[in-house]
Amino acid sequence: MTFNICVLISGNGTNLQAIIDAIESKYLDVCIKVVISNKETAYGLERAKKASIETRIFSLQKYLKQDPINNTRSTYGIELAKIIREYPSIDLIVLAGWMIILPASFLKEFTENKPTIDIINLHPALPGQYPGAHAIERAFNDFKENKIKHSGIMIHKVIEEVDAGEVILTKEIPILSTDTLESLEERFHQQEHKSLVESIKLLSTK
Repeated sequence: MTFNICVLISGNGTNLQAIIDAIESKYLDVCIKVVISNKETAYGLERAKKASIETRIFSLQKYLKQDPINNTRSTYGIELAKIIREYPSIDLIVLAGWMIILPASFLKEFTENKPTIDIINLHPALPGQYPGAHAIERAFNDFKENKIKHSGIMIHKVIEEVDAGEVILTKEIPILSTDTLESLEERFHQQEHKSLVESIKLLSTK
């Protein structure tokens, strides 16, 4: 049986492209059923279209403005989940540069209702380190203060607590004395692509 995934994006879509490339090279035996973006301008949508993958756009900001009284982040989560449930064969939801914290209403749909679906996210830090935003910059600053010698990446299952779900895969990333923040970010991004693809492979072949 084909292992089907839904990919959520917000921006350029380089992680999405890494998944597409891994599928085209036969490294991943999975099918991307739909790519959903919360931004109309996300270049990742073009990447999906070039690969003949269905795309959907569901903007949080537009949704909230449509009905400021009744439309909330919680109801947005419910409506986003309904879009994904339109594709009954989804086995995994992948956050690939999705820049909105998913509300509990969204997570509950896939943990409490059948069929349950795992949601995975990439975070540029090792477990327990630098949860939330600007993780690479925070690690770089700690390195300059001799508090750490390396940082890393983790792929984890998404739960309500930010960046605290079950860990699927980790990869240490060295920080060099010659690094700038930009060179360190580039090293992270190169590894992110590999680690996200590897995590999908692990989960799709269990």
